[in-house]
Amino acid sequence: MVIGVNMIQYEILYHNIKNYCEIPAQQWQDFVNVLSPKKVEKGEYVLKSSEYAKEAAFILRGALRMFYVDESGDESNHAFRFENQIMAGYPSLLTNTPSRYFIQAMEDSDLLVVNYEEFKKFYDKHPCWEKLGRVIAEVNYIEKTEREYQLLMRDASERYLNLLKMEPEVAKRVPQYQLASYLGITASALNRVIKKLKTDGKV
Repeated sequence: MVIGVNMIQYEILYHNIKNYCEIPAQQWQDFVNVLSPKKVEKGEYVLKSSEYAKEAAFILRGALRMFYVDESGDESNHAFRFENQIMAGYPSLLTNTPSRYFIQAMEDSDLLVVNYEEFKKFYDKHPCWEKLGRVIAEVNYIEKTEREYQLLMRDASERYLNLLKMEPEVAKRVPQYQLASYLGITASALNRVIKKLKTDGKV
């Protein structure tokens, strides 16, 4: 058992990982032993642009966002993660190159983090870990292609309605100005979209 993590959180994490693939009990216990609890306050960075990502985080409580900052200082939100989800700087982890984006806590958050180099050692211990890595990669790829499709092929109203349907937690917990960036439009444009959809009785 990881110090600082209660039994309920432990069980939730275990069952969440089992949604990806079946993990034998002893393998799971070995994995738990390399996890470390981490608390981050609202506004605190888990990863900054130009830093090398070293770990993946399982969110026990709270919310994280991943975003880019351009040369003008404007932010573009790429992803949001909440309880029982995983957040990591995957490109940086996989290529050992500096991260291009930031990961920041949107709420006070409790995390369990695993060092990526430690996690890779599990690949040689049991096939379940390679399957876990593959399934997570597949999920991220599907999410990436869906997001690209929405941004390239759907208008702002369609993107917002899809967000309400497919990512209700994002719509519920992310401020509207952050949602606008995520949808690829300005905050004022999103406000107009929402007003029209309400007028039309679509939301």
